[in-house]
Amino acid sequence: MSAPKRIFLTGATGFLGSHICRALLVEGHQVTALSRSSKTQSASDRVIDTLRMVAGEAEVPSEQLDRLKVLEGDISAPELGLQPAEIEELQAATDEVWHSAASLSFLDEEREQIFRMNLDGARHIIDLTADTTGRRLQHVSTAYIAGNRTGVIRETEIDVGQEFKNPYEESKCQAELALTQAHESGRVVASVYRPSIVIGDSRTGRATHSHGVYAFIRGLWTAVRRLRRKQGAAEIVQLPMRVLGSEASTLNFVPIDYVTLGMLAIARQPSSAGETYHLSNPQATPNRLWLSIVCDQLGVEGIRFVDEASFTENPMTKLEALFHRQMAFYNQYLGAEPRFDCERTVRALTGTPVGCPDVTEQFARKMTGWYIDMLNGK
Repeated sequence: MSAPKRIFLTGATGFLGSHICRALLVEGHQVTALSRSSKTQSASDRVIDTLRMVAGEAEVPSEQLDRLKVLEGDISAPELGLQPAEIEELQAATDEVWHSAASLSFLDEEREQIFRMNLDGARHIIDLTADTTGRRLQHVSTAYIAGNRTGVIRETEIDVGQEFKNPYEESKCQAELALTQAHESGRVVASVYRPSIVIGDSRTGRATHSHGVYAFIRGLWTAVRRLRRKQGAAEIVQLPMRVLGSEASTLNFVPIDYVTLGMLAIARQPSSAGETYHLSNPQATPNRLWLSIVCDQLGVEGIRFVDEASFTENPMTKLEALFHRQMAFYNQYLGAEPRFDCERTVRALTGTPVGCPDVTEQFARKMTGWYIDMLNGK
């Protein structure tokens, strides 16, 4: 374990950022977290409530709260929405910056807001970090800056002329380019971490968010629940529904504890400065595996992946059209996925207690089963 540091963190109320925050506090670091307030909660209350949820405990230990300070601000605002005196004090009291905050919207109509959060926000963090003593910046990106690329995606690659599925991917790629320029010019000393699809805890399956694949599962759960009510309490529900995607393709799932602990373990290594790491699973999960498990746990038969030609030959039913509209974003990732090279990450974690578990059938059942049980109120 590294010596305690004074760390400035963004994204402490997000899925990954909240786990990073808790892990840093558990390790004994002093954490200053930037957060926005909401209509009903202060910035501080939002962060503390999220930490309670991550820990699964009624209260955050007082010795951790004593090392947590929350500033109300906004990464998309100049100087993070802080006063000049606050910025000066923050820079003087920061050894290392962890930037995890981001807009997770993928809608074209929200493109301006997405870039303001993800690109302008990264630039604001770079500016702040450049005037700290160590100029050390740990930046959380995404493996999906790969956009529409196919084949093997190297950790050394950023922009190779790829097209993007949505503004989120493009904004995160542009943020990496800005960060690389800042690192190469000596303004900051940066490391970049690119998680793939982050799911629940590898030991329990527990997740503290409902985005990504969980939203897809929730959509199926809702459709099955409505049909079961309509048909009666049948043990197995017949739901002949086509979903746009490929059974032969994969999704790259990584547990939240692996991603969090992996990043912290790599960040301790001086050799990580200037490097990029894919926090991805060496073995991606076939779509046919996880969909069959979800359907089995939901008690439904008849759901299958098809290509666009299927809908040309036989137009969508009303249910299929509704589901397709609701899942339009997720459908982008069900047809094809590249392979994320993670050789540098695996090498960096060799000799540490951190490793990525294989997503076996048993493991997948634990991940999806926890979420379905939660939806069912168990």
